[in-house]
Amino acid sequence: MGIRNDTRFDTLGPTLTVTTEPAEPTAGDTVTATAVLTNDCPFPLRNTVLHLIDPGAVTAAKTIPLGDLRRGAKITRRWRTAVPADVAGNVAFTAHALFDVDGHSADCVRSAKTFTLPYEANGVRAPYTTYATTDDAEYGQYGTQLVIWAGGRDLSGGTDEKGVIRLPGSVSDAGVVQAKAVSLTGSDNPTAKSGIAIANDLTAPEKGGYAVLTMSAQYGLEFMADSDGDGHLDTWAGGGVSYHPVWLRLVRSGTTCTAYATGNGLMWDEIGSATVPSASGTGDAGLIASAVNLNYPGTTVQAVFDHFTVEAT
Repeated sequence: MGIRNDTRFDTLGPTLTVTTEPAEPTAGDTVTATAVLTNDCPFPLRNTVLHLIDPGAVTAAKTIPLGDLRRGAKITRRWRTAVPADVAGNVAFTAHALFDVDGHSADCVRSAKTFTLPYEANGVRAPYTTYATTDDAEYGQYGTQLVIWAGGRDLSGGTDEKGVIRLPGSVSDAGVVQAKAVSLTGSDNPTAKSGIAIANDLTAPEKGGYAVLTMSAQYGLEFMADSDGDGHLDTWAGGGVSYHPVWLRLVRSGTTCTAYATGNGLMWDEIGSATVPSASGTGDAGLIASAVNLNYPGTTVQAVFDHFTVEAT
C-alpha cells in the first residue's frame, strides 16, 4: 500500500484540529486535549486510525481505530494528561490520522496545538558535567535537550570565556562530535555564539587539542582551532548567514579536525579543516556558549541544543 498522490487533496481533504483546556498550559498542568477529525473529502475514508501524542513524546499516548468514515463524518476524541515537568521550549499536543482512500493507497493528516514552556536552569545529569570560565553560567537538561546560559567577553584570541556542558574522555583520535543547535537568544550582540567543541581537556584548553564550531547570532558559522597548543583559538573559517536550527559536526582524525554543518541534517557542507598538532589520545567533547559581551556588558545568552552525540569512526 503506497502513499496516495491524489489531486483531490489539493483543494479538499479531511480536517483535523487539536485544542486544549487550559489553552496555554504550563509544566505540570493537567490538560484535556480534544482532537476533531472531519471527513470533508468527496469519498469515504477507510480503515482510519487516530494517534494522540503528548508533549515531548515520540510515540502515541493513545491509538484509536475509527474504521470507515463516510463523507461528512465528524469524530471527536479527548485525552487527559499532565504536561511533563521535563519538557520545555516549543511543545505540542498532536493528533495524527492515517487512512486508506481505496483498496491500494493511503494518506494521512496531522494537526497540533503548540505552546511554549520556558527553560529553567535545573542542572544536568550524568554522564554530563559542566565547566565555565564566566561566573554567570547556568545549565539545564530537558529530555534530549541541553541548555546553557552564559555571559563571557569573547571566545577567541587571548580571551576564552564560555559556559560548557562536557562529556569527559569521550572523543577518540578518530571520532565524530555532533549536535543540533536549536536556538540562541538573550543578547543583541551579533557575535554571540554557541556550538560544539573538542579538546584534550575542555577544563584546561592549554593541554591541547582545542577546536570549536559555532553558529553566531548574525555572522554565520565559525570554525576555530588552536594551531600551536597554547589554549587559544587562532585559526578561523566560516562566515555567511546565521540560521537556527543548525546541525554542527566536528570530525577528528588524529591531529586533523574537520567541521561540517547542515540546516536539514542530510546534506552536510564542509566549513573548514585544520591541523591541531597538540591533539592526542582520548579527549573531551562539549557544548559551548558565549555572549561575547565585551561591548555588551552584563548580557547573557540562552543556547538550546538537542541530540548531542559522540561516536567513533
